[in-house]
Amino acid sequence: MKKVNNISNYMVKKSEFNDWKSVFINSSSIKIETLRTGTIVSKISGLLNLKSENAIKLKDGVANIPVLAHIVKHEKYGDYLIDTGFDSSFSNEVGGNFKGILKKKYFRNYIQNNNSEGIEFQLKERGINLNGVFLTHIHEHASGSPSLPNEIPYVYGNCECEENFFPLVYSDFFKNKVNLQKIDFLVGQDMPIFGKCLDIFGDGSFWAVSTPGHTKGHISYIVNGKETQVLITGDACISKKGFELGVEGGKFSLNIEQGKESFFKIREFIKLYHFIKIIFGHETDEFKIEYR
Repeated sequence: MKKVNNISNYMVKKSEFNDWKSVFINSSSIKIETLRTGTIVSKISGLLNLKSENAIKLKDGVANIPVLAHIVKHEKYGDYLIDTGFDSSFSNEVGGNFKGILKKKYFRNYIQNNNSEGIEFQLKERGINLNGVFLTHIHEHASGSPSLPNEIPYVYGNCECEENFFPLVYSDFFKNKVNLQKIDFLVGQDMPIFGKCLDIFGDGSFWAVSTPGHTKGHISYIVNGKETQVLITGDACISKKGFELGVEGGKFSLNIEQGKESFFKIREFIKLYHFIKIIFGHETDEFKIEYR
């Protein structure tokens, strides 16, 4: 049996903001850097809903999709991660730190070219003193956690859970972690378009946005920096192609209809606030999905 960790509720800070215009004109000293930690070879039908009316020109095939993690540096509160990506275990063994008798078959397309791509090595190279991890969801997005400090907070959405098809395929990313926290958006505040949101630090610099569908507790994040204002969609919007065509997530989504609703909220938000840079769940301008 897997150990059950104690999980506390994330302590919500009161925000002075109640609309996005006032948030964005009060940007903060917060920065973001995106890292590529590996690659997943995936069927396109997993990424995009090919049954969508907007997918008429799309065909199934295979794509190489980057596995990303994001360093958030706040002038006052320090350094955090949004998602962890892979750690170096994925360069040493098929399936990395996933477990189970079928893990090598199930995760054979999870690839890392060398140890230096592992999240722990990239953080060390940059001299990052990590204060915590905020997750869009679990899946492979949390698979670097075992190589990160045990005492820092790991924060994720309510109803999120690890892969657990014991003994075939399962994960144990949070073994030995002593500070697991869940975000319950029921205690969040209503913001335009998205609905329930949380002002993470209480200063308008970093927001958690409820975007369920890919998973029950999926979260997107807004980084409101003076240099760059960014929406990290997580897997609520995996790719640039899907965003541009208006095609929501595919078979990898737990609830496609709910995911579709979150996806179109993201598109509506960006249409109104077109100056916001988008970082998709598995794609940036620097790290692109390769369709083949």
